[in-house]
Amino acid sequence: MAEPLTRKKTVFLIRLAVIVITSYFIILSPSTGKQWGNYGYIFIAAYLLTNLIVAYIPDRYFYDDKIFYGFILSDSILLPAGIYVSGYIGSELYLMFFFIISLTTMSSNFGYLMINTLFYSFVYGWLLYQRGLLTGPDAISYLIQIPFIIIIAVFYGFLITTRLKDKDIRIIEARERYEKIVQATDVLMCIVDYDGKFLFANQKLVKFYGYQDENNLLGLTISKLYNEDEAETEKTLNYVRSVYKNNETVHYESYDKNHGKWFAHTLSPIRDPSTSDVFEVCIISKDITDIMEKEQKLNETVELLRRTRDQLIQKDKMAALGRMASSIAHEIRNPLEIIYMGVDDLENNLPPDNQQIQDSIEKIIKAADRADNIIKNVLSFARQSSYKITRIPLYPLLNNVLALAEKTIQKNGIIVQRNYGNDSLEVAGDNNMLEQVFLNLVNNAIDAMKESKEKKLTVRAYKQLVTDIGYKTGPLPDDFFSIGHEMIVVEISDTGKGIAKEDMTKIFEPFFTTKPANEGTGLGLSIAHMIMDRLIGTIDVESTENKGTTFFVKLQPKIKTTNTAGV
Repeated sequence: MAEPLTRKKTVFLIRLAVIVITSYFIILSPSTGKQWGNYGYIFIAAYLLTNLIVAYIPDRYFYDDKIFYGFILSDSILLPAGIYVSGYIGSELYLMFFFIISLTTMSSNFGYLMINTLFYSFVYGWLLYQRGLLTGPDAISYLIQIPFIIIIAVFYGFLITTRLKDKDIRIIEARERYEKIVQATDVLMCIVDYDGKFLFANQKLVKFYGYQDENNLLGLTISKLYNEDEAETEKTLNYVRSVYKNNETVHYESYDKNHGKWFAHTLSPIRDPSTSDVFEVCIISKDITDIMEKEQKLNETVELLRRTRDQLIQKDKMAALGRMASSIAHEIRNPLEIIYMGVDDLENNLPPDNQQIQDSIEKIIKAADRADNIIKNVLSFARQSSYKITRIPLYPLLNNVLALAEKTIQKNGIIVQRNYGNDSLEVAGDNNMLEQVFLNLVNNAIDAMKESKEKKLTVRAYKQLVTDIGYKTGPLPDDFFSIGHEMIVVEISDTGKGIAKEDMTKIFEPFFTTKPANEGTGLGLSIAHMIMDRLIGTIDVESTENKGTTFFVKLQPKIKTTNTAGV
């Protein structure tokens, strides 16, 4: 099978045909006198020389715009010069030549151009015939004008249509290249109109939303992607219309509830080149779920570090305050003993029938008892009490605590829900200390629900695998709980008034209380926190105002030793 002609060979052969026809045209022209004869031969030789130069130009240059338009320019100069040398400058041929040039520049289809050229060549030949120029001795010189016109049309038509084809190929290649880029990108991309109808969607978006191909999506509205979620659809449409209105790019983030993913959206205007008005909007959606999850984890880590810092500061404050409180408590107890002795002496020596005096003595005794109770709590807080960690059955301990608080629970009309079974679940701790911690939390829960409509106390106990790093939880040697190990968790929840957000960091501080002046010393939770440190456990809290509070007591399932010096 013969190889197809290259562009270089095609140009060479067409130019050669033009040169041959032009040469015959000049030689046989009846208008060429002796004064133009030599110039005609020089012209033919120069034209042939240009085609010889073409033969030696590498083929790749014929795809260069400058070379191609150079041919057009040079031949546009040489061909009128040939007509001038032939003596037809004032004839209809000259006009026919420029008419054919105009016709080729306006034609985008070579076939249609040749049909037009043949038609006008026939008309031109008929005019020559009507004038009697196609008969007689000079007929051949006029007859050759018709193939001249045709070959000129072929030559210029080839140049023009070839350039148009080159541009079409480049446009197609550019479109295919951008199509590949759009389809290969890792983002969801689509183009919508003012009403949110899809005009284009890349395969990533089509497959993500479960469609077979782009045609199934085109013509549908954005609401189809959000499963008729009116709020999300309206929000997206508002952003699209904002781009139309302001002619500016818009950025926003949203959460896709159906797929559980976060997206960062960029809405860019597609403008009409002539008016710069927006006629379409391109939406690019990038999956940022991983970034959002990492950001959330970072925020949680920062919060954990803050809580750990606060707890460490609290621990140091408690140790220092404990030492100071012990000294102060001893100093206060001595004058308090004198007050007790004085009140006892007054009670024995004053007449018992004076009710006013007896009421005063009773108030003094109550105040002294309260002061003595505070001193005992302070000493309990400050003193390194002796204790022994053993394996303790948890459920009997919790039942005993609820039995101790039963009267107060019934008095306040509180419903108790026990979410733990009868299976044996043991913890490492001191029975008296854990009883004190749980009883304190139960009493606090009862106090918190005094004004609540719903009064429900829930006690849960369960095993839990340690998976997250937290206060005294992690890979360090001093951590109480190690990742991958088990812990025992006791939850004590109430439906009370909750704890104010600004108070959450203070509740374990000594002497901090939100109770009325005569109802609490503010040492209960501080002592509970101290006890949990000694038992190699932790105590945490979660609370929502006007909904309730939950304390999490985390205990060791087995006896464990750790570096707790100075606790």
